[in-house]
Amino acid sequence: MIQTKQFTSGVIRMAEYDSASRQLELTFDNKTRLAYIQVPQWIFDRISRDPSPKAFWEDNIAQEYSKGEVKATPTDLNLKQQLNDLFRKS
Repeated sequence: MIQTKQFTSGVIRMAEYDSASRQLELTFDNKTRLAYIQVPQWIFDRISRDPSPKAFWEDNIAQEYSKGEVKATPTDLNLKQQLNDLFRKS
């Protein structure tokens, strides 16, 4: 199950947690996305409630968990298909 938390202000704009794979993905205000693997549920719960998600990320996630591969979003897949269509050889 994927859980999502949107933040209306601050550097971190969204946190997504996949409890099946234990992967946490963070989206930043500059559209950068980072993924972390083997993250326990309580980390997602805490960053979702923390008054400063960026500080929580810096103190508890950035150096503590290994980075993973960011999962492709439907928009990413659509852009990839558009590029493939554009450069497809006949």
